Amino acid sequence: MNTFRSAGALVATLAIVITGCALKPQSLHLDPTVEYAGEPTTSESLLGFSVTDARPTKKLGEVGDPNTELVEVSLDEDFAPLVTERMTSAIEKRGFSVVPWSPAMTRSLEVRIDSLALNSVKTPVTFETELRAEVTATASNDKQLYERVYYVRSYQETAGPPYEKHSNRLVNQAVSQALNEVLNDDKLFEILAR
Repeated sequence: MNTFRSAGALVATLAIVITGCALKPQSLHLDPTVEYAGEPTTSESLLGFSVTDARPTKKLGEVGDPNTELVEVSLDEDFAPLVTERMTSAIEKRGFSVVPWSPAMTRSLEVRIDSLALNSVKTPVTFETELRAEVTATASNDKQLYERVYYVRSYQETAGPPYEKHSNRLVNQAVSQALNEVLNDDKLFEILAR
């Protein structure tokens, strides 16, 4: 009788654990780390700055086991104000005085998040997940235009399908790296300082 109760309790416990670990659609939160530790490029040059989310879709991809269940991963929030704030602080460390972008600006920098795509593949032993980011920076002054696309990939392996915390880590690593590449692009900021 005790064996029957123990087996029943074990089955009930396993059912709770499995249900608690079920994948759910993931809505990610962007919280990038942006830093500049170099020397100022200029002294108080006025710069119009903007950040735009130009992704054609808010969906990043799907995760799960393609043989059983896949769930959608998306980044729906309006992250432009947060990224603008973080980048503005860092650009000011480069010596610029940053104001909101307008077409009349003599000197401007526009950063556009063009693509964020997540791909998760089940292998025999693990799940391999990568996130690809594509960010474009367009710098202009009254004499010159400079545009560059920054491609970044973040990758991880997990024993099971990636959960929201794993996907969040990937998107933040990729976007942080892309924004830091923009911020540390000396050629871009030299053009803006002219």
